[in-house]
Amino acid sequence: MRGSPLLRAVIALVVLLGFAPVIWHVTRAGAGTSGPARPAVTEAGPKRVRLALSFTMPARRVAILHLGREVWAKSGPAGEEAAALELPWPKEGVELAVKVEWPEGTPMAAMRMLLVTADGAEYDRSVWGRGSAEDVLVFK
Repeated sequence: MRGSPLLRAVIALVVLLGFAPVIWHVTRAGAGTSGPARPAVTEAGPKRVRLALSFTMPARRVAILHLGREVWAKSGPAGEEAAALELPWPKEGVELAVKVEWPEGTPMAAMRMLLVTADGAEYDRSVWGRGSAEDVLVFK
């Protein structure tokens, strides 16, 4: 047996104790950042947007919601509808929930939604369904 096992154990313990401050600093609560930084959502003021809807089949009712609040709705809309809306429009974009009800027995139908912002940006989205459809449309 070469060397002293007791001396080797003491040396290993001293080396491990030398790393203790570094390990404690890295693993303690609140060290450095507490995770990835969340992107800041910039809340822009209300922006006036033009809304144009068109339907392949006559709808019974249409509702458009933003953050759970109804911003436009109509029962028995015409084949084409237009409106002006005031929506907060952060640079991250806007999500609108759309609920469309077509009469029972209506074959596959669609609603086209065209949003035009004050700066001229156009967003064209559509919702398809039979009977009724609910969807969240993203505009960014």
